[in-house]
Amino acid sequence: MLGDGLVILCSLFWALHIIFAGKFMEIFNIPIFYAAMQALVVALLSIIFAYIFEEINFSNIILEGSSIIYAGALSGGIAFTLQMFAQKNIEEAPAAIIYSLEGVFAVVAAWIILNQVLDIKNIIGCILILLAVLFSQLAPMARK
Repeated sequence: MLGDGLVILCSLFWALHIIFAGKFMEIFNIPIFYAAMQALVVALLSIIFAYIFEEINFSNIILEGSSIIYAGALSGGIAFTLQMFAQKNIEEAPAAIIYSLEGVFAVVAAWIILNQVLDIKNIIGCILILLAVLFSQLAPMARK
């Protein structure tokens, strides 16, 4: 029950983030600054909460260094910066649909870059997400 509540809460804040970022880009048009500030705030909050709630073990951090750098630099850094550039050119609703593909790209990239194994649930999940995105984009066109 707690997990479901957290998922709903995170979805709400993710939707607000997409809306706010789109409005911010329309007004100020400074995507690199916005992405840098976002990364700085997330990094500081993550460090604070890690020290409060987690047991910090530097040998494990070093052991998983490539995964951390991949997630932080590619997903957190480059992807959010590109998101800010993209959101100044499209509306929030199509942006949200495109962002729903993040999980698919993450799984495929982890499979290619990190040699992680995809089981049947991962493959079915990717296919379902892709079909849902395609349907959400093609269904309105079919009505016209």
